[in-house]
Amino acid sequence: MASKTIKFHIHLPGGIENIGQPIVLGDRKELGFWQKPIVKLRQPFPENLTYWQSELITISLPNFSKTNNIKYKFAIHIPTSINEEEGENVFEGNSPEDDRMLDIERENQFAIWKNNSDLSQKLNIHIDKIYDYAFVNYIFNSIRFYNLKDKILEYQYLLYYYNDITIHASNIDYIINNIKYELKERRIFLCLLLGHYISKQEFNYELPKFFPSGLLLDVIDNYKQKNLPSITKNPMKIAITCLVQHNAFQHQFRWVKIFTIAAEIDPEFIFIYYLKDLSYPNDNLLENFIRELEIISPYINNTKNIEFEVYINLAKWLIEICHNNNALFKLWFDILLHNKAIDNNIFKSFIERIQKNISNDDIINLENRFNRVPKKIQGYISEAFRYHAIQSLSNPFMEWSYQEISSIKRFLQNDNLNWNKNDLIQSLELISQSDNLELLKLFPELLDNWFHKDFTDVKEKRIPKISNDWFKNLLDRLENISNKNDFNFIFLIFHQLEIMFPLIGYRRNTWNNLSIITINRVKACSEHQIIGATKFIMKLKENEVKKLFSSIIKGIMSEIIQPINDRFIDKIFMLCDCKSDILNIPNTMCEDILCYIMFTLQKQTFMTDILEVYLSIIKSSRFWIIILNATGNVENLKASPYYQYIKMSTFELNKLLLEKSLNMRLLQQLLDFSDEQLFRYFREVIRENNGNNMIISKNNITTLRDLYYDFELQLNQLLVFYNGFCSDSKVTDVNHYIRDVRQRMEHTDNISLRQVLTHDYWAFHEKSLQSARNCYELNETLIFRNIFRTNLQNDAAATNVEYIAQKLVPIVIEKYYDICESFKK
Repeated sequence: MASKTIKFHIHLPGGIENIGQPIVLGDRKELGFWQKPIVKLRQPFPENLTYWQSELITISLPNFSKTNNIKYKFAIHIPTSINEEEGENVFEGNSPEDDRMLDIERENQFAIWKNNSDLSQKLNIHIDKIYDYAFVNYIFNSIRFYNLKDKILEYQYLLYYYNDITIHASNIDYIINNIKYELKERRIFLCLLLGHYISKQEFNYELPKFFPSGLLLDVIDNYKQKNLPSITKNPMKIAITCLVQHNAFQHQFRWVKIFTIAAEIDPEFIFIYYLKDLSYPNDNLLENFIRELEIISPYINNTKNIEFEVYINLAKWLIEICHNNNALFKLWFDILLHNKAIDNNIFKSFIERIQKNISNDDIINLENRFNRVPKKIQGYISEAFRYHAIQSLSNPFMEWSYQEISSIKRFLQNDNLNWNKNDLIQSLELISQSDNLELLKLFPELLDNWFHKDFTDVKEKRIPKISNDWFKNLLDRLENISNKNDFNFIFLIFHQLEIMFPLIGYRRNTWNNLSIITINRVKACSEHQIIGATKFIMKLKENEVKKLFSSIIKGIMSEIIQPINDRFIDKIFMLCDCKSDILNIPNTMCEDILCYIMFTLQKQTFMTDILEVYLSIIKSSRFWIIILNATGNVENLKASPYYQYIKMSTFELNKLLLEKSLNMRLLQQLLDFSDEQLFRYFREVIRENNGNNMIISKNNITTLRDLYYDFELQLNQLLVFYNGFCSDSKVTDVNHYIRDVRQRMEHTDNISLRQVLTHDYWAFHEKSLQSARNCYELNETLIFRNIFRTNLQNDAAATNVEYIAQKLVPIVIEKYYDICESFKK
């Protein structure tokens, strides 16, 4: 016959021992057949006053078809005599329905008294709350290395029947108080308690900071879920996850052991979501973490037990933890698995983590950090460093030091960074927009680097626009550091062009675009500012740059060349940086500009009448004295056609004046200039250029002026005579004389002074000349005019000019003087 050892455990109402003896009665002999108090209960622990238990009882098990039909109840035996076995048995509950069924599969039968209404009313014996619940502690203390599974089932029994009070008894304090026991099975049991306890708490429950999570995490070593009842899987997972979270955020490392069992208890690695905010405050802690991780890396990389997506999430999470690149590189190259599929999914996270790690680096530290990376992996991680460099350039508030500018220059030209087309275009664009002058100055060299990498921008055509924007911005910065109205601004522009030319001058389209911007910007400056900058531009060595400046000057000078006045002359002296009265041309650039001025003047005088040339020369005599007497770099100037033309014209005019061969109109116009101006021009030019030539003197000029005056006076006298004294209707030939005088006045360009001085020139008017002079002097006298008019009317023979001039006028003059004499008397 089979048998089963049983032990009863129950919580009874407090003070029940004062009424009688707690017992167990049932329908078996060993249980007294519901009457005999064989199984008596006792209080094993003074601190648990309501907890009672029996001794071990062996119950025979006959050949029953069912094993769970042994009924029993807890009762109170109240003795009625000295014999303790005699007396009344008061059962728990109120009816047979409260009978209990013995669970013969369990050694320990746990129960809580079922209140009896009679006892409650008569003796106030009832149980409401249990404050000394002992079942959990009993189970815990009875755990041995061989019976953990049974004890867990006993605990699960308690949860099923007495959940709330069991959970309450299994609280965090209980776990902490018992964690000192080193038996692994007991700690596994405490983990189970913890899992059930946490499941009853609010969401996101966290263990107290002082909780010794590391001790319980030791259970992970050689942990096998299959050794425990399957019902424990979820609470154990909850407990271990919470312990891992607590231990990790305490910056301890026992939690790392979870990787050794994660495939078994948490195959989806849910625990990493609870650690998403995990970070290590210093490099030492992170280094320790990576060291621990490296130890258990075989478990992490056992892809047979980890799904692909789970591994990707795990790898990304580990990458995110690594706040410095040393740890990150260790993780990436020594711990994580790599294949095309994995890298396609995690490489972006790897690069982003590098970017975060270097996000606070200035460009100098960034360069140093990259240079410390082993060359074999520099290209592999270069994307993050390129990104940070570009971010630094895009920061409008960054103040660039000289060292930082030198560093970014080297960085942007470091081939180990694998700069691609778009990266370099973006960096060029950002530099072109910078407010930092020294940073802007890097642009030409970086643009040259772009060209030498054989990148193409044919479709996008961004480089031309970026280059133009950069140069305009550069000019703005140059203007800011110089006085807008001084010469230095323009010099700085061309100085920058000289620096740039060796780098991008061979790119004609780019150079031409910058040249156009330069021309437009410089032209916006004042003439004084531009011309005054010439003396500084002369110091530049790059001929292409000087040619560009020269073209601007030529444009300006061609616009102000007419009229040739003191302002224009002053510009020429400023151009040559000449302080003396004699123009000294300091270099070939200035000479070239003056030759251009000669060429421009020549175009403006093309097909001009020679007389106009003569007048123009004298009108601009100061200019031509300066030009024709210039010193210094004058070889090309003196060889220029217009220079030679002016020089030759000067000698010719001098000769015409000396020989009185010039026509009267030219003489008239020349005499509009002062004697001093005429004399000085010929003296300064001819004497300095050809000392053997006779130069017209001041006396010669005075004589010429007198001769022209006589010519002009004589014509006026004749015209007044013919119009005022011969215009009567009876004078038939006067119009011939008037017409001839007018023709002489209107065609002075056809007669030379030498011709005027001949007798033949005045022959037609010879008989009228004297009378014309006399009448011209007396024309304003009324008496004379009245006498003449009376005699003209009375003289029937006065019908032609010759008669009037030869006969009538002498008579009238004599009468006029007689009258004047009588008036005197």
